[in-house]
Amino acid sequence: MDDLTFEQMKQAKEYFHAMAMTIPGVHGTSIGVKRVKGQPSGQLAICVHLTRKRTLASIPRDEQIPVEVDGFPIDVIEHAPIIRCDGSAEKRAMYEDNGKYRPLVGGTKLSVGYYFGTLGCMVKKPDGSCYALSAAHVVGTVGATVYQPAKVKCDEIGTTVDIHDSSEVDAAIVSLDYYNDTGLPYIREIGAVTGTHELTKDDLPFAVAKRGVSTGLTFGSITAIHYSGLAANLELFQDMLFICGSGHEFVDHGDSGSAIVHQVDEDNNLVVGLLWGKSPDTNRIAIAAPIDRVTSSLGVSVLTTHDATRSRAETLLGRFEAFLSETERGKAYWDAYSTNRIYFRHIFHNVPRLAVMWRRMPVTELLAALREAMIDPDTIIPAKLGSHDTEEVMWDLYEALGKFLQANHQRMLQQQAASMCRFVCANIGNSWRDALHGQRVENFSSASS
Repeated sequence: MDDLTFEQMKQAKEYFHAMAMTIPGVHGTSIGVKRVKGQPSGQLAICVHLTRKRTLASIPRDEQIPVEVDGFPIDVIEHAPIIRCDGSAEKRAMYEDNGKYRPLVGGTKLSVGYYFGTLGCMVKKPDGSCYALSAAHVVGTVGATVYQPAKVKCDEIGTTVDIHDSSEVDAAIVSLDYYNDTGLPYIREIGAVTGTHELTKDDLPFAVAKRGVSTGLTFGSITAIHYSGLAANLELFQDMLFICGSGHEFVDHGDSGSAIVHQVDEDNNLVVGLLWGKSPDTNRIAIAAPIDRVTSSLGVSVLTTHDATRSRAETLLGRFEAFLSETERGKAYWDAYSTNRIYFRHIFHNVPRLAVMWRRMPVTELLAALREAMIDPDTIIPAKLGSHDTEEVMWDLYEALGKFLQANHQRMLQQQAASMCRFVCANIGNSWRDALHGQRVENFSSASS
């Protein structure tokens, strides 16, 4: 089909769409490959999506779907109205990949509040800063804390910084500046991301793969484009990609946000869409927004193996490291953190007494104060963390941590923790910069582990 004829077909489909949506059971239209006896014919058709087919004799004449529109053939696709496929305690698959991946990669679990979904891939802004891309309904509202994989205090990766949730796009980006977690242009089980591809009529049917938290690596084909309709929640959607899995299961709750990828070869994977929905009566059918529309709406591009990204010195944690390294004391604190970061995360998450103590802390306020210090070292050390006195919080923290470190013969870490508590408590009301440059330097080198 030439381009002019295809444009005429699109116009016929758009004109027919309003009438088709008045037919009971019809919830969408698209342009796709006509199937004959279940097999693709190679011919394009205007597709009508309806909940259930009926025998012609049982359908009133004014509710019958025509055989063709303006000379273009009609095909009927049977499935229930589309729903979003994020996950929650009530909506989840039998399997979830709860693995923690650092550096961050696509195809892994993201959690916000009581909901979870999939990190599709990494994207970048023109300044080189990197972000995680997922569906808007997965990552909540702007400013929401996002975790990988689960909502525990050591697994934050950043916050939701931009959302586009409309009839044409369901996408959002998440910052990656917590603990210097950086992302790679890589999708788990699929491989390196080398670019994007904008689908055309000549591509159909188009072989794709996706890696989701709930169903893992699955394969299918984009069989229709320009899919518009009414979702089960009565929200409109426009010009989406319609995907049919090659097996019984392509998608399930928790897979929202997955990148839809065309695998050219082992080392060449092109992102074509961002998954957000499925048919509730079958896990074979998935819906995705075209990737070019996603990236243009967010002002980003998909991060590929060819891209240069922001250097470590330009990241939030990199700037904080440079600030601390201005003094011997600060350098000692930084070295203690960077060397023992994984160890501290592990004990606060897995040692029962420390885990209980951590949950009783004003953790949100504590992390917010730390983040403010990282952004601007001239921030004042607060006297209060929420409704708690900062001094009380620091010494409660040290009491539990110090006993554990002493019992486990971590004398140097114990001394460093005590020094940090004294440093903070002695400088409440001062800026972090003044405190760092105005304090007597303690010698950690004499302590032994």
